[in-house]
Amino acid sequence: CAAAIATLKLLRRNNGAIYQQIEARAVRLVDGIAGIFEDAGVKVVIARNASAFCVYFMDHLPQDLHDILLGHDFERDRSYRVGLIERGVYHFPVPCKQGSVSAAHSDGDIDRTLEATREVVKALQ
Repeated sequence: CAAAIATLKLLRRNNGAIYQQIEARAVRLVDGIAGIFEDAGVKVVIARNASAFCVYFMDHLPQDLHDILLGHDFERDRSYRVGLIERGVYHFPVPCKQGSVSAAHSDGDIDRTLEATREVVKALQ
């Protein structure tokens, strides 16, 4: 219980400023990823809910699992995720699995993730 109480105190500190920090980093990461794909001419959409996000290799946000199965490029997704892992950024190597930003991520982590994403997207072309 002590750990849970300490965690709650941390989360409530400064009116929950930690949530604003996570949100800002998540927006920066997702917008950066979207821009990288757009600049490369690779069609993706990114679903984001707070700090969780998922890149879909399709031309619209999926409506359901059937939509994903029919429209998502699973092979490109796998190559993207493996490419990130090879560059030191762990992104679940399972297609359509969400990524997340947490309080443990720093601005430097976001920078490194975006740089690795640039490299991977370039290699995907």
